[in-house]
Amino acid sequence: MRETRDFAVTFADIASSTRFYRELGDEAAREVTGAFCAHAETLAPRFGGRLVKTLGDGVMCVFPDAEKAILAMSALHAEISAAKPKHGMPLQLHTGINAGPVIVDDEDVYGTIVNVAAYLAATARAEQILTTEAVIARLPPATAACARAIYTTKLKGDETESLIYEVLWHPDRAAITEINLGRPRHIQGDEGALLLTLGQASVRMDPSRPRLTLGRDGANALAVDDSLTSRSHATIELDEVRFRLIDHSVNGTYVSFDGSPGELLVLRGETLLHGAGRISLGRSLADPRAQPIRFERDQRALFRV
Repeated sequence: MRETRDFAVTFADIASSTRFYRELGDEAAREVTGAFCAHAETLAPRFGGRLVKTLGDGVMCVFPDAEKAILAMSALHAEISAAKPKHGMPLQLHTGINAGPVIVDDEDVYGTIVNVAAYLAATARAEQILTTEAVIARLPPATAACARAIYTTKLKGDETESLIYEVLWHPDRAAITEINLGRPRHIQGDEGALLLTLGQASVRMDPSRPRLTLGRDGANALAVDDSLTSRSHATIELDEVRFRLIDHSVNGTYVSFDGSPGELLVLRGETLLHGAGRISLGRSLADPRAQPIRFERDQRALFRV
């Protein structure tokens, strides 16, 4: 049954999850992400909430009110931070929280409130919890005092600027960066959510174009003329605030991320595209014959006006 109800919605994702898969391998990385999701599912009911769904390397939860959501996500960050690292790699999270009317359809929830929470999780730094004025306004003074305004932006559905707050969950105050009040903290508008460039050709992906294909055939959004490239080689899909590259080729897709050494081979599987980097269809990026596709990711674009 579909209905509209008032909830606090949270998204919590593992920061740099691609690095876990690259350095630990698929099996160990899945163990790490599975343990995190299980921890979140157990924690949510302690604060009157529930896990709505897992999203690969993250979780979506709902809570009956804003304070319970803030307390739950603060506890989740603190417990994950204090836990003994699995396979020697500590986890860090980035989280978004929003509150208001959402559409409830069976066990799932969706709507603008949900989209903004996902946007905040996508733009938060590692170990950061971001939330909105709507959440802060619903908190008792003692809990609201644990948050600080850090920048303004225009969220989808709003005509005016909104303050974005950071929840100060970390018990070690030395780990918290002070805000420079002398610098402007407005996040300017941006262009597109994902820009892909091959030579002189470029294509932009956003909610108006949530899916495109790459391959040798000229019908693809970007075509690579190479005998090692399959006719329909790979697909990129927008999944809420994530862009997933899905390989269905014979020779695989190679991906490198700016600032990270080496490259990732995706063969009949998928990976998330974050930040910026290069994609090569069928050849290693180290091969001088490779024709790399440049990608540049701006997660903030997805839920702007």
